Amino acid sequence: MQQSHEKLKMSVISGISVIIACLEDPTFDVRINNGFIDYDSERHEFSLNRPIGDDWGQYIRHIPQPLPVLVRIEKRIIFILFAALNDAIALEKWLKDAIAEQEHGFSTMRG
Repeated sequence: MQQSHEKLKMSVISGISVIIACLEDPTFDVRINNGFIDYDSERHEFSLNRPIGDDWGQYIRHIPQPLPVLVRIEKRIIFILFAALNDAIALEKWLKDAIAEQEHGFSTMRG
């Protein structure tokens, strides 16, 4: 059982879909496809790698405040539930901006 917990602690998921929802407005349903996103359940931190040139050690990090009510990872889907609509919208904006920054970083790679 400990091994399963450790696996969830830091999940690096590739080729995934992110679903963001909220309790305040059940009709709010955002779905974003992204190649790579990390989630650390101990720190409640979302991150995406952002290579700049040949430097793969750069990351875009975010800990939403307030924290989500629930983050569930099932195969290639991350479901993120917030209590308030504004918090869900804020994560949506951060994630879209982070993906754009990540894509720009990939375009700077040499090779």
